[in-house]
Order: sequence, then structure tokens, then C-alpha cells
Amino acid sequence: MRQTYWTGLAACAALSTALGCNAIWGIPDGEASGDSATGGAGSSGSSGGAGATASAGSGAGGGGAAGGPSAECPFEPFTGRAPGACQAADGDHDYLSDPENCCVPGRSCLGGACEEGRCLPVVLATADDEEHEAIGLVVDGDGDDGRVLWASGYGSTIFATEKAASGSTEPLVVLDSLATMLARSESSLLITDETEPDVYRMPLTGNVTVSTVASAQGAAGYRRPVAGGGWVYWSTGVIEDPEQDPDARDVPKRIWAARADATDQTGLPVFDRDTYVGGLALDATHLYWTELPPGGTHSTVRRMALGEPGQTEIVASIPIHDGDLPGDIAVGERIFWISGYAIYAANKDGTGAGTLVATDFPTRLLADSTFVYWYSREEQLQRVRTSGGAPEPLADSADIRDLAQDCGALYWTTWATDERPASVIKLAK
Repeated sequence: MRQTYWTGLAACAALSTALGCNAIWGIPDGEASGDSATGGAGSSGSSGGAGATASAGSGAGGGGAAGGPSAECPFEPFTGRAPGACQAADGDHDYLSDPENCCVPGRSCLGGACEEGRCLPVVLATADDEEHEAIGLVVDGDGDDGRVLWASGYGSTIFATEKAASGSTEPLVVLDSLATMLARSESSLLITDETEPDVYRMPLTGNVTVSTVASAQGAAGYRRPVAGGGWVYWSTGVIEDPEQDPDARDVPKRIWAARADATDQTGLPVFDRDTYVGGLALDATHLYWTELPPGGTHSTVRRMALGEPGQTEIVASIPIHDGDLPGDIAVGERIFWISGYAIYAANKDGTGAGTLVATDFPTRLLADSTFVYWYSREEQLQRVRTSGGAPEPLADSADIRDLAQDCGALYWTTWATDERPASVIKLAK
């Protein structure tokens, strides 16, 4: 077990404004993104909220974010295609450019600009590339009074950024390990280290004391944990030496389970066989995952009842092309998962399995009650209706690392590039 420590962060606490914390930690305040939403008349934007669906697409749990039981949202998202579906300008508003009435009355871009009836992304925070990355993230609370919690990789820090545009960012805890991927479990945050097989827990209220939930074998890589029903589940690559990539195709994968509220446990294996695991997701009753056995010709969705590891069952299986690997999975009223260059869907009883949409190497899957969202190799955030149809580009964004949601918005982290530092970004649905 690795010892984890925390800091009192007294310097920030003593400052009169969060702006001072941001300056100390090299985290600028949020700002409107210069990126334009993509697409012509056929692209679409949306606002409001749909029921956020359980998914490993973000690794979050609860609070309307993906990765835990779905949240009840008050209304469906806007589904019209801008600018064709936009209301004509009247004496009070130009619906093609009004960020509080974008395309239609009452549709807010939540701090982002409105261009041709489409909401544009807003940068909530950026990281000092010499000190921090921006990797895993979860959503804590709905509405602008909530926060986005994100892990800074080699910066070993968990940050909290206010969801409101131009909100402040503050460090919550500093670890002695790499802070990589995150999940929510009731009032706690669960953390993995890409180089280690263990899961750590940090309370989100009261005194910040970080403990080891459970230890396992291998290394977690960039695979998200999920938490629900009092349990946490995570996957590792069983590497033979530290130079191996735990996410590599030829590295056997394992899924582990542990009580989310206990400490210093030994992770319980969900299965004991060599297979490639793509992603994990939860609904109210089951853990789901995608897998491909060595030499396999079918990408498979399996599930297991929440709780201590027990019997697993195959829910759906689809033939794959040579070289395809299973990826992320999202579960709501139906199951959605990535394999190779397509997103597939099936009913929970396994019927109706087939291609939802063909796209270019999709990653980072999320779903709500109306749309499925993903990141494509064209460096676009896209969506498609849960019933299928043509994919719709939502925003250009380079190198998305993780993706989360609440009722009204999508959130993501990005790699640093020559043009832009690592960032935390929000887009109104």
C-alpha cells in the first residue's frame, strides 16, 4: 500500500479571493473558448438537460454525471438543428447570436457564446503544462453552483473548478501518486494512478484525508473506475514490467471489485481469464463491460449484478473486423458501446443488437435520454440520437482525454498542444 498525504493548503485558504489560489497554482480563470462549434446547417446544438446515463465515459458517479445511476433531469435537451430550426429575430433578440436565447427563446449557452444558433464551448480552467495535466474529471452538483473535479496527472493534484463561466479553481488535495482517473461514490471521490493497480478515496466534505480503498495487480492505465451500490469497480492491465503499456492490446486485463467505503482491502477479481477489456459502466443493478478474448472474432458485452463478484453473463455480441478493439460503454434504457470504427447498441435483454452509427475511431462515450456523445478522430465532439441516424458535430476540440456530463452540459479535459495548454472545457447541451 502506498502512503498518501494531503496538504492543508493554508496559503490559499488565507487569501481573500479564489483568484489568488489560481495564481499560486498556475490555473488561470475560465474564459470563453476561441473554438467554433462545427458544422453547417446540418449540425446541431442542444440545451437543457436529459437524464444523464450511467457510463464509463467519464468515470463519474451520481450528481447527474455519467458513471453512476442516472439522474432525473427536469426537461429534454434542445434537438433542433441550427440555424435552420432557429427562431427569426424579433425586436428583443437575435436568436442566432444571443447567448441567453440561442436559436430559441430561453436556451442558455451557460457562459459560452452563441454563433449561428449554436452554443460554443467555454474554457473553465487551464493548467500550467510544466506542473499539471488535465486528465480524469467528474461533475459534483448540478447547475452553476456545482463543480468540476479533475485530476492533474503528474501534478498529483485534484482540483475543483466552479462550473459557472469565469469561475474559480482551487486545489483540493495533493497525492504522492499520479492523479489519473476519477469516480464518484456518494460523498467521496475515488482516484486511480495510471502506474498503479490501487484505488484511493478522498471525502468531499469535512477533513480531507486520503486513504487506500483497495490494492490489486497490474496498472490502471487511463481506464476509468465506476462506483455504485456501495462498490467500486476498476480494471488494470496485468503488466510484467514497468515499461509495458497497461492499455496495450497484448496485455491481459482484469476487473476488480471492492467496497467503496472500506480501506486497505485486497481487490476481488471479477473474472480470472485473459481478455481485453474496453470499458466499464453501471446501471442501478449491474456492472457492464466490453471485452474481446485473445483471437476472438466477436466484441462482447458482459454484465454482473452489483455487489461482490459472482456469476457473469453475455448480454450482446457482435462480429468485428480484424484489428478492432472494444472501447467505452454507456448504459441507460439501452446499452451503447464502441468497437473499432462504430458505435453499437442493444436492448438490455440482448435483443436488437446492431450498429448505431459508423464513425471515425470513436472514444470517450456518454449517453443521456436523447443522445449518445463521443469524441472522434476528426478532433470533434459529436452526437447521434439514441435511436440512430446521422452523426452531428458539436464542437472542435483537440485531444479529449475524458468526458463527463450533467443535465445541461458536457465537460471534457484536453491534452496540452503547441497552441493551447491542457484545459477543462464546458459546452451547453
